[in-house]
Amino acid sequence: MDIFSRTRDNEIEFGQFLDKVDSIYKSLVEFEKEIDLFDIMSIKKSFRAKTDDFFREDRKLNIGIIGRVKVGKSSFLNTLLFEGKNVLPAAVTPKTAVLTKIEYDAENRLDIEYFTYEEWKLLKAASEGDSSKNEYKVAHEITEMVKERKLAPEDFIQKQTESIYYDTYEELMANINDYVGENGKYTPMVKSVRISVDREELEDISIVDTPGLYDPILSRVDKTKQFMELCDVVFFLSKSTSFLDKNDIDLVASQLPKKGVKKVVLVCSRFDDGIRDTLWSKESLAEAVEYTKKQLCNYAAEAFENYKSNNYYVSDDVLNQFKVPIFVSSTVQNMADKNLKDLTVKEQKVYDDLTSKGPVTIEELNAIGNMDSIHQIFGEVISKKDEMLMEKASSFIPDARDELNDKLRRIQTLARKRIVQLSTYDTEKLNSQKKEIGTQINRMNADLEVVFNELKDKIEQHKLQAISEIRAYNREYLQVAEKEGITTHFEIRRESTAKWFKPWTWGTNSRVIYSYDEKYQYIDAYDAIENIRNFVEDGKECIELAFNKSLDIAVLKNNLLSIIIENLDALGDNFDAAYYKLLVEKTLSSIKIPLIEFPTTPFEDIITSEFTGEIKSNSMKSNFRKILSDTIYDVREGICNKLEKEVIRFENSIDDLKNNFANNLLVDIHKELNSVMEQFENKEIEIERYTKLIEVIDKVKVGV
Repeated sequence: MDIFSRTRDNEIEFGQFLDKVDSIYKSLVEFEKEIDLFDIMSIKKSFRAKTDDFFREDRKLNIGIIGRVKVGKSSFLNTLLFEGKNVLPAAVTPKTAVLTKIEYDAENRLDIEYFTYEEWKLLKAASEGDSSKNEYKVAHEITEMVKERKLAPEDFIQKQTESIYYDTYEELMANINDYVGENGKYTPMVKSVRISVDREELEDISIVDTPGLYDPILSRVDKTKQFMELCDVVFFLSKSTSFLDKNDIDLVASQLPKKGVKKVVLVCSRFDDGIRDTLWSKESLAEAVEYTKKQLCNYAAEAFENYKSNNYYVSDDVLNQFKVPIFVSSTVQNMADKNLKDLTVKEQKVYDDLTSKGPVTIEELNAIGNMDSIHQIFGEVISKKDEMLMEKASSFIPDARDELNDKLRRIQTLARKRIVQLSTYDTEKLNSQKKEIGTQINRMNADLEVVFNELKDKIEQHKLQAISEIRAYNREYLQVAEKEGITTHFEIRRESTAKWFKPWTWGTNSRVIYSYDEKYQYIDAYDAIENIRNFVEDGKECIELAFNKSLDIAVLKNNLLSIIIENLDALGDNFDAAYYKLLVEKTLSSIKIPLIEFPTTPFEDIITSEFTGEIKSNSMKSNFRKILSDTIYDVREGICNKLEKEVIRFENSIDDLKNNFANNLLVDIHKELNSVMEQFENKEIEIERYTKLIEVIDKVKVGV
């Protein structure tokens, strides 16, 4: 039987499940004042979308490449699919992140989806909002990009979608940057792109490079979420220097499996960054590689064990596959396939770092790149495509049923908690408790001061370290190597054609052209541009690393929870640690690592306004080096000033958090207790309603 053929039995079974969801919804409608029923109906909507998509005639195996901005998703795909060529431009910032789908087709074409009128209207409104908030900042940057490129948004809004055909694969690749590149002419108006290429190895699969997770542009988030619902396989990339945060772990361990994703491959990307961070303290590259892997594996194992302890419903089989991630470096893999003289400036910098403790072999570079492991997994996924899709087809109802039961279980837990509160408390006791909690929360402030001040001390310490590293990079990017060129000279000479034995030729001659090569040394002006760009990228990474090293959310969360547990004993037996854990997580979610923007164009213009192409004369070379030195100095000072400003902004947000944490906690607790107090007016009726709600759920669960 064709996997994608929906049989009559499927129709009946799916219809019965959807009817059951409708029946449960109707049974619970009378309790909508007490509970939120949106999640129940969202299961129906999601189930219908997934099954309708799966049973399409042209359904392919959906493979998603997921991760945050700048974890190396595009480089990973370029190395996996396009032999390391920069076919898919990296989305360096959220403003240029575009969901890109790659599929096989006999015709080479781009199918482009632009923002709709409503989406652009929301984006414009957001661009005029509070620029300190990330979503408003990115929206403002996108609208500015539209102005800079002199685009008329209405032209694209009217099109909605557009298909562009190309005669050859090479022609398509040459033009794709206009729609998905950071500097692409039309990128700011693009929401998603499908690349159809005439490459038979992509037949029957669809690969998607998603925007970075937690994209501030909601319409692109919706597009990514819609695709994640339909994924069969996911390669989840997390950068070695900021490996796996809470949201990453929840996504791979819980959300994706619940959505029916049958295989999730955890990839520790940009592995060379992690190695280079530890190499300075090790005797050899091999020792640094082994140490870095061990540290990251231990962290992953501990993180997933902790997640399991707080989420009992997560399968051990799901978690065990993530405890040993696949370590890869697309950059180093591409380096292994090149001659040393062909390395880019950035690759040369990586190579110099990796060889700082001794020479490195091609085998060692291949081991760090490790794309062979990904190719092997990728091949296995494709070879087991039919098996995986059959499994998915048979799991639609069981997965949806589990999700439905989980939501019903959560509703029952909330109802039981309310019954306990209403049965054991009275208004006088609650008022007394509110007063006592207020006193205890005020006592927490001294402890909170210590925790948040330690965080600020850490960021100051790592700021100084980052500035030192940026100044070290300064020296490297002052250097531009001279190259050897060859000039061919031509000379015209007149040579005698007379032969002594042919008197009639005496006195005759002809013109002969001679050529000879002359070598010369020159500097390529473009090398300075590349130095500036790479210096800025390294500087931005130093800044981001400083914040990542300073902000350990897990440690901060544990410290804050410890303070709460030590101080809030007024709640007695009714103290719900899980509830306050959620409050802490909600508070900490407001702490954002800054997204560093630092344009290079003004600095590039200084070089290009004076120099182009080959610089040959000694006087020009001397002048060039002086201007490059001044420009690199300005770049360095600009990056350091950017770091200072971001640290001040970050510390201000920490001060706001410190000042408001206790008050916000008090407000949340009072809100919870006030909700219970309101129900005391009809205490017996409310207990009866919650009891009935539990009984109704028990009845409807029997048939699920």
